[in-house]
Amino acid sequence: MVVRLPQRAVPLRVDVAGGGPVGLSFACMLKSMLGDQAAVRVHDRRWMRRRNRIVWRGLADGNMRREQVVTLQSNVWSLLPQQVRQRLFVGGRFSEMWPLGPDSPAERGRPRNIKIRWIEDCLLDAAQDVYGVELVPQAYSSPDSWDGLHVLAIADGARSATRDSLKDHFGTPSRDLYSVDGAPLDERVLGIRVTAKVHDEYTVPLTVCQNRFLFNSLGGGFINMRLTAEEASEIVALGECGPVRCIGVLGCTMRPQGPRFVCDKHRAVLKPSVDRLSFLWPRIMDGLRFFGVDAADVAGITSFTLGMQQMSKFTAQIGPRTFGFLLGDAANALHFWPGRGLNTGLKGALSLAAELRTRWRGTPFHAADFAVHEGIMQQLQYREKSRAWITMLMPDENGAPRGIEDRIRDGLQGPFDRNALVATLYERVRTIKARLAGRMGSLPADEWFLTRINAMDVRTLKVMVESGPWITRRIGGDEIVIRMPQERPNSTQPAGLSLVS
Repeated sequence: MVVRLPQRAVPLRVDVAGGGPVGLSFACMLKSMLGDQAAVRVHDRRWMRRRNRIVWRGLADGNMRREQVVTLQSNVWSLLPQQVRQRLFVGGRFSEMWPLGPDSPAERGRPRNIKIRWIEDCLLDAAQDVYGVELVPQAYSSPDSWDGLHVLAIADGARSATRDSLKDHFGTPSRDLYSVDGAPLDERVLGIRVTAKVHDEYTVPLTVCQNRFLFNSLGGGFINMRLTAEEASEIVALGECGPVRCIGVLGCTMRPQGPRFVCDKHRAVLKPSVDRLSFLWPRIMDGLRFFGVDAADVAGITSFTLGMQQMSKFTAQIGPRTFGFLLGDAANALHFWPGRGLNTGLKGALSLAAELRTRWRGTPFHAADFAVHEGIMQQLQYREKSRAWITMLMPDENGAPRGIEDRIRDGLQGPFDRNALVATLYERVRTIKARLAGRMGSLPADEWFLTRINAMDVRTLKVMVESGPWITRRIGGDEIVIRMPQERPNSTQPAGLSLVS
């Protein structure tokens, strides 16, 4: 329901650059709080007009829709507007795979897995049908004058052109803090979309016991596989005349056509799927077997690079009466392995929407009005990027940092003691099962996990052992929770920050 507030002389005028999940969530949240007292306009070049509606462009229109499954923490999804939640969480569209924890306490519910494409579809419909957001199907372009605009929310991705055009106000992102020996630390990841329906109680212990493969399920889901540089060099798309720019460069997905995987757009073939001498392809098949997924259940393969950068600030006065704010990946692009990226983006959007609701009185803003919001963004950056950095450069048993790529590379080399490797991984799974007891549904018998482990090639076993289990206790601790202001028109209590253990 859209809130109707007492009329003020001037509506809050807001532009949003980027209509992904964070940009659209912010627009819907702000309209749900301020109603007609906010005029919100969202720009995104990935949209198109079809009759009287704005819709997402498809592959035929040059847009590759994202198919990944993401996990929304209950500290986040429970704060979304009610009509957004009603559209998102319908039967068959989400699952509750992961256990309760500090980011998803029992009073708010378990984390929820949901396809990012479904989130985008629901939010785009809600923006039009419920909240009356103006949608512009083109990229945002900064105006010649900021007159009449009070807020610019920048949410157009990690490579934000809008943010870069305003670098004199926000500064230039730096990768120095996330570098090793002077070079930024990046990881290449293979995303394997599968249709097999595997029970969450089976996949979670197998995912958490190692750091090579991550299975985020939803009636299928995605198995993400971390790669070494040598393995990543095999991720090549072959056209009729040789390699073409495709997977890993343009975000293309290779889909099965018989035994081969082919890009719908470029008609290029994924080289490892047809190369009998491929070193990588057997490792991919081993990862599928680990989770009990057949090769025939693979629906697509994509590849992407992960890295992080540091922002100096997230709030800036960009015009005499206009403030700009960085949100989503434009603010905090995170390594996805801890599962925090979208949640961090939504927390920032919630914080800003609540702050604007509290502060807007029809008169110009002051920089001090956004001190609390800027503080929340800085703490989100420190908390989540520190956490993510540890997962990229995990300490070994002596406390020395050791990159995941080095761990995988060491695991692929001998010597190999199969019995010792099986015993180590099996004991990890049993320990994880004991920790998860009571926080999930009924877990399978130990023998089922032992069967899965025994099915692995010895190299895969050693990689899993070398990669180490998830270090959730080491990177756990206090969570940054957004506290929303009381839902009353005259509330002057700003949104705040709460640290909960």
